This record gives sequence, C-alpha cells and structure tokens, in this order.
Amino acid sequence: MYELNDEKDPVVLGPFELLAVLGQGGMGRTYLGRRLPLQNLGPELETGYHLTEFRESAHPTLAAVKVIKPSKLRDSSEHSEAEARARFAQEIETMRTVASARVPGLLGADAEAEQPWLAMDYVHGPTLHKLVHACGPLPVGPYGALGLALVDALRAIHAAKLLHRDLKPGNIALGPDGPVVLDFGLAVLTERDSDAALTKTGVGFGTPSYMSLEQATDAKHVEEPADIYSLGAVLFFAAAKRPPYPFAPLLTAPKWDGMYAPYLPLLGRILVQVAAQRPSLDEIESDLRQLLAGHGLTEEAAADQLRVLVTESGLIPELPANALSDLADPEVQQAAQQAVDQGAAPDSPWAPDLFDEFLEAEAQNLEPLDVAAEPAPNPAGYVPTVVDPGAHHVPGPAAPVPAQPTVTSYRLAPPEPPATPEAAVTPPVALRAAERLRKAYAHSGRL
Repeated sequence: MYELNDEKDPVVLGPFELLAVLGQGGMGRTYLGRRLPLQNLGPELETGYHLTEFRESAHPTLAAVKVIKPSKLRDSSEHSEAEARARFAQEIETMRTVASARVPGLLGADAEAEQPWLAMDYVHGPTLHKLVHACGPLPVGPYGALGLALVDALRAIHAAKLLHRDLKPGNIALGPDGPVVLDFGLAVLTERDSDAALTKTGVGFGTPSYMSLEQATDAKHVEEPADIYSLGAVLFFAAAKRPPYPFAPLLTAPKWDGMYAPYLPLLGRILVQVAAQRPSLDEIESDLRQLLAGHGLTEEAAADQLRVLVTESGLIPELPANALSDLADPEVQQAAQQAVDQGAAPDSPWAPDLFDEFLEAEAQNLEPLDVAAEPAPNPAGYVPTVVDPGAHHVPGPAAPVPAQPTVTSYRLAPPEPPATPEAAVTPPVALRAAERLRKAYAHSGRL
C-alpha cells in the first residue's frame, strides 16, 4: 500500500473516502476506501452510484475502489463512449446478482464519472501467488480447502450466466474467512456477444500460463470449461509452485515432476485441452472431499489449517492507521456532506478560487463543451486488487471457431441519468465552467 498523492489522487470517489493506494497498472488505479455515512444523497445519486445498503459494523468496512480508464470500456469499433458507459452500467447491475462469500460484494459504482469507478469488498490477506512462493506447495488440508472454495466461487459466477476468464494465483486473496476470487467484475467487462463486443473473435484474453487452449485462441466464445481449466491450473500451481505451462497452453501434457501423487488423478482430468472432457464443478468438489477424507480431514479442519498457514506466513499486509478507525476523517466527512446538502455529488465540493480559474479559462475558449470527448490520459494506470506481475493480455492466433452459444452478462437496462435543470438566465460560459470544474475537482486532491 502507498500513501495518497495530493497532486493526483482524489480524496473522495462517490460516497467513498479514499485512504491509500493499493496499486496501479494499465487499466487505471486501485484505492483502499471506506463508505462515508452521508445523509440526503437522494434517489438520483443512490441510483447513479448503484449503492448497496449501508452496513453498520463494529469494525471498519473497507472497500477496494477501482478507477477504470474510459478507453478500457470500449473497443476499436465505431461505438461511442456513451454506449460503452451504458454497457458498463449494465455489467454493474449484473455483478450485483452474484452472491457468494467467495466473491467480493459490489458496494457501489459510477459509470458516468470522468474516470469510471467501482467499489468492492476489500479482502485483507495475501494472494495465493505470494503464499505459495513464500511457503511452498500446499499440504493436503490447505490444498483441499482452497479447491473447495474456488469451486464455490465459480459455481456462483456461472449460476449468474457469467464467466471469470482470468482465474490465477494473483487473483485469489486469502482473507480471514478463506479464499476469495478477485477481479471477477473486470473480467466480466470483456465478455460480450453483441455487435458491440469488447472481446473480438480470434483474440485471447487472460494470463497465458493459466488459460486453456480454446481461450488463447478465441476468448469470446469460451464457456464454463475454460474457467474449470484455469481452476486446475491454479491447483497445479498450489501443488508445484509453478504453472502447468510456463508460457502458454500446449497440446502435450504438463510435466508432473515433484507433484504429490494423490493430487495427480484430479489434475490429470482437468488439465486436458478438449473442453468437453473436463469434469464438472460437482465432480471436482466430490474428488476434493474424497482427497480430504482419505487423509482423515474434515472440510472444517482443512479450512482451519489454511487459515493458520496464512496467519503464520507473515504476509498479511499492514493497514494504514486511518483505516483502523471506524470514523471518517471529520474534514472529509464535512466537505462531502456539505456538497450533498448543496445539491452536488459528494466528490464535488467546490472552492471559489478554483471556480474562478476555470471561469476565466472558459471565457477565453467558447467552443461547446464536448461531454463525450476522451479525457486526458491518466498517468497512473490500473492494477487488480493485488499486484500480479504475470497478468497481461495476450493476442491469440485468429482461428475459425464454430458458432457456439455464449454467456452474456446483459440483464438490466442502465439507469436514466439524473436530469440537470438549467436556468435560462445562467450564462453558457458559466455553465461550461461549472461542469468542467465539477469533473476536475472530483478527481483532484483539493477537497
């Protein structure tokens, strides 16, 4: 974690106070945040932010708040940014339907922000990638507990007619309540079967060492067996401290050198390149339970062993002091609440000096405000919830793929944006200045 940069990091995104930077990368920036208990948000903001019910807790409820570059929401087609944001809003609604302790809950989002963002439950613990590299291959108890948790996560995701498509050790956090699959929501953004598909036929998406051959060839048309293959690749890593293939999937079997023999039968069934031959999640769950039973372990005992291993690893990150309090920064709370009370968004408190600067600039530039224009590039970038050096997108060779039914995350229409009444007596220059000021201030550190 890193301290906020006063020059480029906002203090508030929507109703979330930002506490620290979790990381950054090619898609944007990720923050540690906390929901502000704001009053009088109103139905427009409640709907626009896709907020879940505020949860009172004896301990701070923390969030991973991910800011996404608008350019990452659209493809190279002629579809507009407005259409891309509308599809993002649909994805947000669908992500809320996935209810599982093994998937972070969606806490809020804003597809209309200059830098679109979404907030999910923060999982306080190391990734599987870090744990295995630090502690070595997992013994049977933790191994079985990990596998059963991943089965539960994929079952919930697939039940919502969605795919993950980037399951890997760096996307699995080992929190206080066990393994949690991260970045499911961002993988969803690439899954389309409409004319506006963000993922093109003949293009691979994911992490090569953990994806199936069909996904490397054509990520758009993969189905649930692709996620099952990735599950097997993750379990291979947990057992061998390396992926089944170092660079990309191959038609030949992986090398089983040094693998604990009882793990081989299940892994051998999953890590095949013919999707139809892979076992179902129910079959994998049954095999994992038999593995534990054969070693005299219950599921509860196995989960306890994994929890102890994580606790004793010394890899649990230390939270910043301001994240340990259940109270927001009083100045941040007051400024955000004042903005709401005055009819603005909580991340848009205005200051007279900054307003004057923008107004003066607008007086020199009378072109109409282009609300769909590409904002200035964000130098920060984006990273998954926890940094994973092996994560990158890889183009696969274009290959003819027979038409197959694909899953889609489309379900609900995006909410109508709140209307902004304009007084007839307000000078156009002032209106344009106010709009640019609101967007700029929301993403500055000058709260």
